[in-house]
Amino acid sequence: MFKRTQIIIFCLLALPAHAQTPDPTKPLNFVAVAGGAAGSTQETIKLTSILISSDRKVAIINGQVLQESQTLKGVGAQIKKIDADAVTLQQNGRVWRVPLNSTIIRK
Repeated sequence: MFKRTQIIIFCLLALPAHAQTPDPTKPLNFVAVAGGAAGSTQETIKLTSILISSDRKVAIINGQVLQESQTLKGVGAQIKKIDADAVTLQQNGRVWRVPLNSTIIRK
């Protein structure tokens, strides 16, 4: 009985560490539902600014200042290209474009 209790306690202690690891099967730009299960996070890619000068290109994504070929922390996507109106990202062989002003209006 004592050994079974130790195993249960060990599993419960290991659970929070596993819950913080990103899920590689989760779709890109996944947004968890607010008010969901405890420990759920909201993972989005928010492009807030693009700065282009004659010698460098910089994009501000999720509060991170990034240049081409750098990786977005927390998401793991690599910046492939920075244009004036969008950023091209790549993750696990998938390439997609994030526009600067991606306001969606629903009717």
